[in-house]
Amino acid sequence: MVPWEGVTDLYRELAFHGGIPETKFVPVWFKRRIEGGRNRKFPLAEDFLAETEAHPLDDAYWVSKRAILENIEVPTLVCANWSDHGLHTRGSIEGFERISSRQKWLFTHGRKKWETFYSEEALAWQKKFLDHFLRLVDNGMDRVPKVRLEVRRSYYRQEVRSEQSWPPPSVQPALLYLCANTGSLQKEPVASEGKVQYRPASRDSKAAFSLRLERAAELIGSMRLKLWVSTSEGDDLDLFVVLRKLDSTGNEVFFSGFNGYEHDGLAKGWLRASHRELDPSRSTPLRPWHSRTRIQKLQCGGIVPVEIEIWPSATLFESGSTLQLTIQGKDADKYPAFGHRKLVNHGLHTIFTGGPYESSLAVPLNRCEAAEIHR
Repeated sequence: MVPWEGVTDLYRELAFHGGIPETKFVPVWFKRRIEGGRNRKFPLAEDFLAETEAHPLDDAYWVSKRAILENIEVPTLVCANWSDHGLHTRGSIEGFERISSRQKWLFTHGRKKWETFYSEEALAWQKKFLDHFLRLVDNGMDRVPKVRLEVRRSYYRQEVRSEQSWPPPSVQPALLYLCANTGSLQKEPVASEGKVQYRPASRDSKAAFSLRLERAAELIGSMRLKLWVSTSEGDDLDLFVVLRKLDSTGNEVFFSGFNGYEHDGLAKGWLRASHRELDPSRSTPLRPWHSRTRIQKLQCGGIVPVEIEIWPSATLFESGSTLQLTIQGKDADKYPAFGHRKLVNHGLHTIFTGGPYESSLAVPLNRCEAAEIHR
């Protein structure tokens, strides 16, 4: 099999990002590809848009659309794209990690997906893989390292190397602590309590936390953000998280994003707070797994802990560059063919940090670099 840019969970990766309905790409995809492309002599097997409305939680409907990945044992070449947060990135990595095949390879990249698919290098990988397993050509495919790892510097600037496994064994989780009083990410727990507020209806209103790196470092994999939050009105809130890279002068370094967007951050995450319940058996230090089987409303003004899954990426931070975490109440930009318009936000959102409110970001740092950052 060659699942190039995959989806393994239609609920989490397509229809609901962190429990927030995706309302721009999904309707277009359904109307043009499913409804518009069908043979008119036969009725649709189902109305996906109507079913999505009828099934806002992860129930039997969504379970029926998920393959049992562990049952896949055939040789497989998987492609995962760091620049497709909101559709293929998560599912591609999830598929590679969970399939049982002993002969599996992972081709990662962070550029435009169709352009990369038709590139000479990608086609050569596909041909070599298929020649070896379908035509039984002894071309050395069985000796190729299991992971082609592309680490991005900026838009269309990247470094490529081989790894024998995913995630690379040199990558380990490290905690950075949010400090609202200074707007920073700290290497040690923050003693003093603080809070920051933003207006979720405004695209320009956000909470931002930054860490300037004194030495070069790589972030490779998914991240886990823990926040203590409240809303001044209503009983729920939607959180939109973007990780960004700033250069040594403080200017943003852009990356390729969803559907060819050329001014994106390096990684994203989403969460509707009422979907915050975790499945501890499936959560890891670098990824919370939300059960999505029941709603847990907030009390107006009440403070609750939430954890947000930030989708995988691979990024190099040079010495003097800055990692910036931003949190807001809607999409950070007008992304092409991608968006969330059915939001539940009201009033002011507040993020609490320090003291008993140990808001933190778990990042996937290269082990040797983690020792430098947390020295």
